[in-house]
Amino acid sequence: MSEREPRNLTRSRVSRRSLLRASGGLAGAALATGGLHAVSSAPTAGSSTRRGAIRQDDYAFNIPDSAAALPTEEAQLRWMDSGDAKAFFFNAFFPAYMAKYPNIEVQYDGTNWNQIQQVITLGFRNGSAPDVFQLPLTVPMSEAVNNSWVGALDDIVPNWAEVKARFPAGTFAPGVTDFNGKTYGYPATSNKRVNNLLLYNQDHLAEAGYDPSAAVMTWDDFRAAARTCTEQGGGDYYGLIAGVTQNNALPNVINALAQMAGAIGGEFNYQTGEYNYTTSEYAGAIELILAIQADGSFFPGTASLDNPGARGRMPQGVASMILQGPWNIVPWTQENPDFNLGVAMTPQLNPDTMYPVTFGPGGSNTWAYSSETQLGAIVGDIFSYMGTVDGQAAWGHFVGAGDPPQFPEALDQIELDPLSQQALEYGFEWTRLRPEPSVRNPEVQQVYLEETALTPSWNDVMVGLFTGQLTDVAASMQDLQDRATAERARAIQAAQDNGAAVSLDDFIFADWDPMQDYAPESAALDR
Repeated sequence: MSEREPRNLTRSRVSRRSLLRASGGLAGAALATGGLHAVSSAPTAGSSTRRGAIRQDDYAFNIPDSAAALPTEEAQLRWMDSGDAKAFFFNAFFPAYMAKYPNIEVQYDGTNWNQIQQVITLGFRNGSAPDVFQLPLTVPMSEAVNNSWVGALDDIVPNWAEVKARFPAGTFAPGVTDFNGKTYGYPATSNKRVNNLLLYNQDHLAEAGYDPSAAVMTWDDFRAAARTCTEQGGGDYYGLIAGVTQNNALPNVINALAQMAGAIGGEFNYQTGEYNYTTSEYAGAIELILAIQADGSFFPGTASLDNPGARGRMPQGVASMILQGPWNIVPWTQENPDFNLGVAMTPQLNPDTMYPVTFGPGGSNTWAYSSETQLGAIVGDIFSYMGTVDGQAAWGHFVGAGDPPQFPEALDQIELDPLSQQALEYGFEWTRLRPEPSVRNPEVQQVYLEETALTPSWNDVMVGLFTGQLTDVAASMQDLQDRATAERARAIQAAQDNGAAVSLDDFIFADWDPMQDYAPESAALDR
């Protein structure tokens, strides 16, 4: 635990103006220191407004004439990402882009992470990767660059230095998006969001006697509400649903619960250089989820669902609560207008002493392009547009708080429904920029390149506990802690043997206050 006391939740509601100041403040502090195929302050405790989905029709895109040498012959671009709220933007933008350039056809595949894992990793092996994609969750950018699977934005985006400079400090960083002086990852959206908010069926919770919009739920309240909703559902609906089969879905829930309870940094404590798997906060968060499972409060078949499968069932009324991100708000309210959705803060061990969730430099929704593509000019042109205020405002219009735009000026131009506004406020108030070792010492990149994935992984361990294949939480987490620590030590030694000037000290930031953005780190961030 930090010696600094976590802030109390009771504060005033955040205004749009203060959100813009907060976003600009982070950047300032950092500086100081036809062919479309869609596969398709602490704030108040929550929002219970039912109406107000973002209007999607008749949006006038202002796509400028390209500075790239676009092809004049017929061309088909393949773009793959994880879909969700992003698809609302791309399903509108790509037709507009094709209307401007009729010889260009875009095949957009907004899919899920399991499919991305299969398609992209196979594509790396046989040269069939889409032109643009998000990397699989198991493939770090350093590995993709090291294997020449992705190309540099410097080589395809017109006036890349100018485009890059428009983004807030912290968007691009050595060892994260940038390697050997070039940029390979394009994080077009902001990381300032809480990815495991409490999204709930207001009708179910009200009947059960709970109002998460009135006060942040405790862990005990969360479990009790799930049990009560399950009982009153009588087999028609259950208290909670989750996507267990998706890689890292359960660990991400545990990470959020534990970190906001006081496990600084989430899985890894950058104050001490130690993993957090054996902390009381992690044990408590795991025991909470297992207790809800033992109560029979999870939707039957949860263990066989991925995240899209779980969230797709939520508006159907088969579950009362889910811990997922604000990217669900627009799709659910657009496609299910009768679904009485509520949005509230993640349940807390102690709502009076909440810690923020932290994120590293590099933004979110990072796209890369295949080094094998023959359509770099088209990719560069689209990336260029997404790096303008008009492009960011268009993104915000369609996606809202699910994947917030990077530019404060873009936020100022969009109207958000009350649920999205609430989620946006949570993101600005309860997220903080954490240290990144490879920014302070770029040679840490060599450690990342040496590290190999743990087997069994954190995801394997959590799924094993959830399904009953593992039964001893303490022993399982101690084993994970020991293996993670040993692998980090082995990778550091291997990097040293190869000439890198690195040590465990590079992973320790004793001066980091997790209640604040890590400003000293920001001084080294690349623009």
